[in-house]
Formats: sequence, C-alpha cells, structure tokens
Amino acid sequence: MTYSVWHRGLGITLDLTEADLGHPEYPWLLDEIYGNYQPDLLYCLEAHQDEGFVCPGFMAIRKVSGRPHAMHVAKGERPETRAESDLHKALRDYTAKVASGEGFRVTRAEDGEHGKQRRDVTVEGAGKQRLAYEIQLAAIAGGSVDERTRNARRDGLTPLWLVNNENAIPIDRAPWARLNVQSWRDVTDRAALPVRGGVKHLHMSRCDWGNPVPCPQQGAGRCGGRHALWEPVRGLYYDDVIRRTATGELVSLYLPHPAGRRGWHMWVTPTDKEEFLEGRPEPEPGGSKAPGPGGPDVLTAPGPGSEGAGVGVRPELTRARDDERPIDASLWHTEPGPSAFSRPFMVGEFVIPGDLVAARRTFTRALEHCEDIAAHLPLGADIAAGRAELTGDQRERLADARERCRRLAEEMHTHPWWETVEDRHAAREALTYAATHDSAF
Repeated sequence: MTYSVWHRGLGITLDLTEADLGHPEYPWLLDEIYGNYQPDLLYCLEAHQDEGFVCPGFMAIRKVSGRPHAMHVAKGERPETRAESDLHKALRDYTAKVASGEGFRVTRAEDGEHGKQRRDVTVEGAGKQRLAYEIQLAAIAGGSVDERTRNARRDGLTPLWLVNNENAIPIDRAPWARLNVQSWRDVTDRAALPVRGGVKHLHMSRCDWGNPVPCPQQGAGRCGGRHALWEPVRGLYYDDVIRRTATGELVSLYLPHPAGRRGWHMWVTPTDKEEFLEGRPEPEPGGSKAPGPGGPDVLTAPGPGSEGAGVGVRPELTRARDDERPIDASLWHTEPGPSAFSRPFMVGEFVIPGDLVAARRTFTRALEHCEDIAAHLPLGADIAAGRAELTGDQRERLADARERCRRLAEEMHTHPWWETVEDRHAAREALTYAATHDSAF
C-alpha cells in the first residue's frame, strides 16, 4: 500500500498516515477527495522515477479497514464530457477538412468508434509522411499515451497529439500541438486557429557579457560562443501545421532532459533539426539522456544534486508541461567563442581568465555609454527652473544604462576567480591593466 501521493491541484504531498494528511490548513481535504473522484487530480510521487514508462501516474484514494491509502488507477482515462465531445468532433472535422483541401488522403474515425487502434484522423502526405492525429481533451494516463504512440509508430505513423491544456499528459510523452480552444464554437466561428505550443525554432544565443544569463555550460561567466536555444514559434496557425507536417516542412524531434526525466517533444524544420543534431542520431524516449558538460558524446546520469534527484516531490511535477519558455539546449549544440574569452592573461603574478577581462572591457564601454547619455541630458539647473524637462524616453534610456553597469559590476565582483587571489586590491589593478592592454599567454 502507498501512503504518500501528490495533489496536483494544490501542489502538495499528502501523507495518508496522518488524520489531516499532513496539512492542518485543509481539514476538509480527505473527505473532498474521497467523495469526489477526479482522475487527473492525484499523482504518484514515483511516476517519473523510470521516465514515466512503467507507472501510469494517476492515483485514487481507497479505504481499507477504515484507513486511507493510495492506489494506482489502471486505466487512468475518463470519458469526455458532452462539451468535450462536441469540441472533439469539431476539431476532428476541421483537421480532416483542411488536410483534404490540401489534396492529402484522409481517413477519420466515425462517431462511436473506440478501441486501442482508433485514430481520430490519419493523413497521408507527401512521400513517406503519414500522420495519426490523436485529439485528447479528457484526462489520460501516461501509460495510455505511450501505448497509443507505440502502436502508431508500429504502423508507420507519426503521432500528433492535439491538446488544449498546458498540463495535458501527452505534452512530454509524444509529438504534440496545443490550441487555445474550449468550445466547438471556438473552432467553427474562427477564421483561423492560432497554435499556442508544440512548434519550436532553433536560435543560437550569443554567450557574451551583453547577455545577462551566465554560461549554461560553465555555470558562471561567459564563453563568448553561441548556445542552442529552442524558442516557441509565434504567429503560426493550425492550418499551417496540418499542411507543413504532411509535406515534411515540419518534423518531430525529441530532446532528453538533462536530469533524465520529462524530455521535450517538438515540431521543428528539417534544417533546424539537421543543424542541431550535427550528424548524431535522434535520441529515443527512454534511451540516452542529454549530454553532460564533457561534450556531446559524453552521457551522464543525474547526480545527487541534480534536479529531481532529491527525496519528495520533484520540481518538474510543479511546473506546467508547456510553460512556453525557451528550451536551453546548450549541452547538445554550442559554437565555440573567440580565443579572447578562453585564453588566460598574465599580469605579474596573476593569471586572469579571459572571460573576466572581456567583462571588464564590456563594463568600461557600458560606463562610457552611460556617461554619454548623461552628457546630453538637460542641466539640473534648467530642469529646476522649468526651462527644460526630462522626457520619459530619456529617463528610461538612462535607467537602462545604469542598470547594465550595475549588473556587469556585480557579475565581475562575484566571478569565481576572486576566490583564488589573496590580494584583491592588486588583483583589481592587474585586471584593469589586462583590460587596457593586449598581453596574454
């Protein structure tokens, strides 16, 4: 028997050995859960221990000899409500209509068809492109998604799970797309359906001191190179996704999570996919994890300090599956930076890291920019006398410039190199000299 379970609605762990479930602030909680079963409310704490491929995830509370315990729900899937069924039919018909209008061969399930092999819409596109649309609006267990996805691939089909909830289970288990539709009228009364998630494009972000984010590979400082970032595609419509997946202009890509759990499925262009993989085979869900800091060919398992490795509720269960944020993929694909960021500078007895010297030079330029903005502002006396005034744009530009100087100064002063020196005053003088001279190893 299991006596701990994760409550997805409140974001808390329930201890079923305690009368108040370990949360005295919710004295009514046990009665509410026990009397009103919701199939997607309670989740197993160990659901992602094996990347979610063994445990279906969803649980329910039962009482044995008057004591509550948690048990897994074998199916973990509930029938659609009437409203969901109407929306399901509208999306199915819309998908089939658009695909047929593009000249593709379409097969769709009829009302009342059920079973493991049922697919809402099957589209046979250009070449070998064959897609199975799974429209999923009701709660479903991860095991059911895995099974239906495997069946589709076994039949030579690429699954595309269509969802309307940012926490839908298929999002981190199979290729998916998300629409913001809640009623059949949202489908029939709109000229177009914007895609809210599931499609990404590759962006190479510059890792220099103009970027406020520390180097994702080093954990501090900047490497001067460019790191891979998968960013959500905006302004894309569902019609485009139907056409582009069928023609092969969008293909599926799976990217493992560095912690070994809850990887990312996305639709990307073949060009971005080829550039990103750099000749490596595409990972398979449940296979190798993301590369470790040693490089793209070094695979590492999560250590004791990794995300999700601790005891209790794992952080990934508390975030939305589709949080609409860019995905840092720097462990997979990084372009090296200029030698100035990696070569050490020797000044007297000090060996100064190149990225710190680059930071000092960037700080100097930021100060000069800030001074230039201030020099072109009205004099304080004129402002006080009412002869001039600062515009909102001038205030904003000056505030931004000062904030950039502050950030750069803080990052320089917290650089790990300072912990290796004894005389900080002499080290600062050496850094200033290195930043104004081009002498190095």
